[in-house]
Amino acid sequence: MKRNVIVLMLIGVVVLAFSGCATTDSGSPTHGELEGKKVTVSTGDYFEACDLFSPGMTVEYSFTSTKPVLFNIHYHKKRSKEYAVEEHMTDNASGTFVVDTKATYCSMWDNKNPKAIKMTYGMRVKK
Repeated sequence: MKRNVIVLMLIGVVVLAFSGCATTDSGSPTHGELEGKKVTVSTGDYFEACDLFSPGMTVEYSFTSTKPVLFNIHYHKKRSKEYAVEEHMTDNASGTFVVDTKATYCSMWDNKNPKAIKMTYGMRVKK
């Protein structure tokens, strides 16, 4: 029994370590001044970059990918997903949005391709 608990705890640590989501609660965005971040996303996997944003912040984002991915920027409100940038299939995007709700916003790239993709993304936050 004790061994099973230890194995489950180790699995949990590994899953968290490789979940692909980065965030911070320090009040300053993790990805606030990020340019040229390179990521490989495996087939059937996704990558998220998450930050806590406050109302009034303007967020600039951009990315390019070797193949189209399902992209969106969202946050969770109770049991629903609210979109700052609606989900769509594309191999590149750029734009801005103004934060209207204090929440952890996640940029999400979902790879539905038969092979891994490489992408480069950037984000800049203006208060």
